[in-house]
Amino acid sequence: FVRVRAQIGVKALEGRYDDIGGLLHAALALITEERTFAEAAEMSDAVQEQLIERFADAMQTEIQRHVDRAENIGAVSVRGVYDALVGFCADAGLDTDESSALSVGAAHVQRVPLALHHLLEPLRECVERLGMAEADRIQGGSLGALRAVEYETGRAEAYVRDAAREMDCVFSDISETLDSLLVVVPAAMARRAAEDVLVAVSEASGVISAGIATLADSAGFDVSDLAAATELDTPIADLTGAAFQPLANEDKLDAVSRSVALALLAEQLENHTATVVANVRHRLADMYSHPQSLIAAALNGQNEVSETMDLEAADLDIEVPEISAVAAAQAVVFLLGGAFRAPLERIPASSVWHGAAARSSMGVTVPQFSCAPSEDAVEIGEKMHILLPELGQAVAMHAQCAPDAMPLYTFVLQHMSACDGDEDDSPLLAMLALVLRSVQRAFVRQVCCVEAPLSALGCRQLAADTEYIASVAASFGAMPDPDFAELLTSVLRHNAEASDILESPEHVELTELQRALHALLIHSDN
Repeated sequence: FVRVRAQIGVKALEGRYDDIGGLLHAALALITEERTFAEAAEMSDAVQEQLIERFADAMQTEIQRHVDRAENIGAVSVRGVYDALVGFCADAGLDTDESSALSVGAAHVQRVPLALHHLLEPLRECVERLGMAEADRIQGGSLGALRAVEYETGRAEAYVRDAAREMDCVFSDISETLDSLLVVVPAAMARRAAEDVLVAVSEASGVISAGIATLADSAGFDVSDLAAATELDTPIADLTGAAFQPLANEDKLDAVSRSVALALLAEQLENHTATVVANVRHRLADMYSHPQSLIAAALNGQNEVSETMDLEAADLDIEVPEISAVAAAQAVVFLLGGAFRAPLERIPASSVWHGAAARSSMGVTVPQFSCAPSEDAVEIGEKMHILLPELGQAVAMHAQCAPDAMPLYTFVLQHMSACDGDEDDSPLLAMLALVLRSVQRAFVRQVCCVEAPLSALGCRQLAADTEYIASVAASFGAMPDPDFAELLTSVLRHNAEASDILESPEHVELTELQRALHALLIHSDN
């Protein structure tokens, strides 16, 4: 009798309400009438308890229609259905308060009412796939708009403005989705659902990675070269590309401008990601530290309420998507140091290392007490002199694109593991020193590739080149690279005819670098 009454009542409601709130309000009115009738007819308590179950069972098809429509719209709409159902359960007399859940150590087990299972069954499957569905929706929506923003040559400001706006939209979408998702999804599914949505962060990072790949292609280098951005002696097949020209070159200027724009987007992405991940961890911690509600148990398909979920570090250690901020910083440094690669590459094959002293017309060796820096050393020094203005130009581009962002040199220093400058240096000088030490380190490695041994004149030439490069770097107040300082000390000692560096490696324990220098500086015409 109760089942038939419920079916007749719900049949009258089918298709009449476009929103679930109206449907549930009308259903609640019917249930109230039926309860009044049951009480007047003095029906048993068991029959009255079945009343809500019968109505909930009969309403499943109509609730499913509203859930399907909400799922097509997104998590915010699903949350609206969820809130309406929770409100209906409370108004219908179903105890859904979290305080009713079983706590650790409780002696009794609380069963999930069958009516809750009937009401929430249409929502359960939707909730299980909601994270993936939302990731797909963001993929085709705000992420698609971000991907559509294209960089135009010489237009970094416009690109940063448009891409930053779309990046904000992506994360607004992600945050709004997670806010609703972590209300609807029960704790047991929450972490996985959140990670599904956070895949969108990796997709946003992919936009920056794609931009870096395009930059590399247009500037004449490979993306894999960025991993050794501060290793200026790593072999590169072709050094004719824009990346290896001075900043006065128009194509090089455009490449630096593009790298600055990508660095700004990477910083924005990193800040957004940190905020979103912190919020998710906080929400998960809150969910896991409270007793499970009857609603959550029903959505999870449980017949009984579980004990309070134990909070473990692993439960909060959600997988943070990898973002491309490091690659963006490396691209800036790679471009600033690119012009040094050509003169550094020429060092091992230079003829100056094995030259003989000049002889007079009488065949007498002309004494030569000092050497001028070689052409390669002079070119390296000249490029070191213009490095600070070039760095200043890049910093100015960065500030012009986004005046409120952290300075370019601060961003780079935060993401470059090779930053070992003096703590007293300003960030700008620290970034300058980073490149200068890279040049010095590469110079040492290239010198060690020279065929040993050097001639006496070659030793003096090495001393002249090393002193010259050291003096240029010192003019900026940069501390020398340790290997470069070792080279400078070694050649000066040798030319002063000190014997300690020349002692046989069998009698003196030498570093690998000292062994290489030992082989170079023991020349046949000493």
